[in-house]
Amino acid sequence: MKLFFIACLAFASMASAVSVPVIRVDDTINVGTARYIAKQIKEAETYKPPFLLLELNTEGGTLHATREIVQSMLNASIPIVVYVTPSGGHATSAGTFITLAADVAAMAPGTHIGAAHPVMPGAKMDDVMNEKATSDTAAFAETIAKTRGRNPEWARASVEQSASIPAEAALEKKVIDLVADSRSTLFEKLSGFRFTAAKDGLSQIPEGAFETASKPMSLAEKLLAFFAHPQMALWMLSIGGICLWVELTHPGLIFPGVIGGICIILSLISLQMLPIDYGALALLFLGLGLMIAEIFFTSYGVLGIGGILAFVVGSVFLLDTDVPGFQIGIWDVLPIALLLAGGVVALTFLVLKSRRRSVQAGTESLIGQYAEVRETIAPDSPGSVFVFGELWKAESHTQSPLPPRTIVVVKEVRNMLLVVEPQAKA
Repeated sequence: MKLFFIACLAFASMASAVSVPVIRVDDTINVGTARYIAKQIKEAETYKPPFLLLELNTEGGTLHATREIVQSMLNASIPIVVYVTPSGGHATSAGTFITLAADVAAMAPGTHIGAAHPVMPGAKMDDVMNEKATSDTAAFAETIAKTRGRNPEWARASVEQSASIPAEAALEKKVIDLVADSRSTLFEKLSGFRFTAAKDGLSQIPEGAFETASKPMSLAEKLLAFFAHPQMALWMLSIGGICLWVELTHPGLIFPGVIGGICIILSLISLQMLPIDYGALALLFLGLGLMIAEIFFTSYGVLGIGGILAFVVGSVFLLDTDVPGFQIGIWDVLPIALLLAGGVVALTFLVLKSRRRSVQAGTESLIGQYAEVRETIAPDSPGSVFVFGELWKAESHTQSPLPPRTIVVVKEVRNMLLVVEPQAKA
């Protein structure tokens, strides 16, 4: 009876638990992660959960993507909780700004935050540009800290002096609000927790029990995050440039041009030089163009396969939306890709088959055909043969004459004169 009573209490507790969306970023901050976080915040605002939990473990990323994320967090109509986890993880560089922008900032023991000095990858800034970038980024960090009622002096120091502190020190310096060793502990501390800066009339997290509703990245966001990684973006740009150079210096290779075009568009999206939607359209049009070109140019499937790849990636990027009825997944794209791939394979097979087929028109079509001698062919005197319903002058390199009614094989056509040999006997 006692066990039954405990089970009923546990069931009642589970039934009363409120669902909380949980998103996780365990990668660099880039265009993919920025799109992922902004999308999940917008989706959560439609059904108003008590808060949205962002579990963070990052070494940093691009400042442009960081500003997009911070803007989404500051303007969200629901509380955003950032939890730096697991132990041994960190929220450095771009992660510092994201943590500071949270309505409730929490860290796990053994994590650290800071080192937010701006760095320009692949280039050394002069003193003036370095000072301007540092001053602007420090002001950005200080503004976020003041907006959320956190330590603005340390926020500036994290940028200007690359200051970095562990979780316990961050709590003492009022950089964060909570230290929790697990998600369940964090949820217990969040129940009824009052945060400093009120948001849309809200100044505390509702009391009660919470259960997690994981919100993983979509396929498009995973692809964006993968290609937007700094090293990957650099590789894509380099490979694309080299492939296009090879195609321009050796026209007709086709394969380098196809790979180069796809890599260049992907790198422009990854480096945020081209908006995602425009980049997706560019990939779609490139894919369609390559597949159409496969009909007119013999590439043995290279143009078609490249076109399918560009079309699929462009489709995934372009149609990644929250609008009901317009979502698309990998199982929606795959049938189209397989259908197009089947068409390319069939077209390539027909081209190869036609290449192996003997010539069906002109004098070359006579080569290999059987003919009947109508006028004797001597070693030093041409005769005539009957082939394809016509009489042709013919000569032979054999030492003995070929009398009428002899079956011969056409070996060569030379200035309207056939060169024949006797049919081989079995």
